[in-house]
Amino acid sequence: MEQPAAPAPLDPMARREGFLVGAVVGAALVGPVAGCRHAATALGDALLIELTSGGVDLRRLAGRWTDWQRDEGGAADPLLAMALDHLRDFDAPVAALPSGSILAVAAALPAALASASPRAMIAGSFHVARMLDPHDTTALAAMATVLAASALLEGRRDFVPDVVAALRANDASAGLLEAIRTIPRDPGTPPALPSGEHPDPVAAVTWLLWQVYHRPRGFDVLHDLAHHGAISPAIGAIAGALFGARDGMASWPEAWFTAAGEDLVLRRALARRMASL
Repeated sequence: MEQPAAPAPLDPMARREGFLVGAVVGAALVGPVAGCRHAATALGDALLIELTSGGVDLRRLAGRWTDWQRDEGGAADPLLAMALDHLRDFDAPVAALPSGSILAVAAALPAALASASPRAMIAGSFHVARMLDPHDTTALAAMATVLAASALLEGRRDFVPDVVAALRANDASAGLLEAIRTIPRDPGTPPALPSGEHPDPVAAVTWLLWQVYHRPRGFDVLHDLAHHGAISPAIGAIAGALFGARDGMASWPEAWFTAAGEDLVLRRALARRMASL
């Protein structure tokens, strides 16, 4: 009997579009809202504008975030509101937060598109995350996620060595290093799904990277997130971006794209624009 043909490899444009569009689809699946962008989408959009404007200026980026908070983000979650209020009032990142912010990881995720300059990508993701969360561990978790996304955008699925090497070079804690090292070791036992509005960023990133490393179908992961309840839309955004970069979006149902609204159109246009840069 003739074997079915293997799926054609994704081209860079399909991976980039999956990464950019997948983020807004994942956020909308997990936490649908009407009439405004999710915080994860808005924060990422600001960094994307910086990346496509010739270079990231952190003060200008902060201004984009606080402008969004003023115009659209009145319902921003409390940790994000504390961070943005401090940026606006003191022109400096907040010195302390009561817990880590997964939105800091989502905000830094577009830095993966700067892989042509690896040092800038790594340093940029760290500093972008620290503008929203002063904990170094959260910034390192953001850096790990960006490095994984960068590998997926290049068509490489074994991102763990890259992530571990970068974490070691940046003095990551033994706990964070071990969490990443264990990802390939046990494909049958996933980490616990981090739930709630403010999940621990390291636990969330470990869960996300385990899923994208082991689960064969991103559709199943996103479907489960959409029906679980009590999941941060930021986790949906990161999952959508990672699986979109890994697999593309051909198997995703049309209803998912419809739910993402105008943000989807804008992200698709940006993906095409970046292809010509």
